Amino acid sequence: MSPADTAPAGAITAALLVTIVAIVAVLIPFLLGLRSSLRAFSVTRRVGERDLERALRHEGGAAGEPISVQVLRVLRSSLRESQGERMPMAFVVDASRQYVTNEYRANYVDPISMYSNILPPIGFIGTLVGLVVLVLSKHHGSETLELVGLAGAVSKSILALFGFIVLESLKIILYGRMMAGLDDALGHHERQRAGRRAEAGAA
Repeated sequence: MSPADTAPAGAITAALLVTIVAIVAVLIPFLLGLRSSLRAFSVTRRVGERDLERALRHEGGAAGEPISVQVLRVLRSSLRESQGERMPMAFVVDASRQYVTNEYRANYVDPISMYSNILPPIGFIGTLVGLVVLVLSKHHGSETLELVGLAGAVSKSILALFGFIVLESLKIILYGRMMAGLDDALGHHERQRAGRRAEAGAA
């Protein structure tokens, strides 16, 4: 500490504590967003043709079931229920796809968005706190307090921005995986229908 460094030890300790609290406040939503992203990675995993059929043989869906299995389960249930109403196949397929997409959004996309959107305001508040510490350091003529304030202001902004970018990027990647899973499932359904039509024609 230099001779000009006249800030009381309590002020430096308080500044460090505020900085730590602000960093923790950034890390909590970031880690919660990562947890939601990991759950979304699990449900958007790709499933092979045999595994799709094996999963569909079990009645009722398990928690964390792949999105491709979910859409096929909903589609088959919708087709059974709409048999007497003669609904167009394209309508039932589209409605099943939309239903599963909405469920995915509600359970995974919305929570990830919520956590990522919390980060910029928290980072901004942390930056303001760091700037207040900087102003106090000028009042006390303390280089240590100035460094604490500067480090706090910069670190919180960078952490919040990094967390926001990571969560938003994961959300985009996961949405692509979800769409690919839906396409796999509906392609599987179409191939099965085509096979049944070919068998009926041969008979």
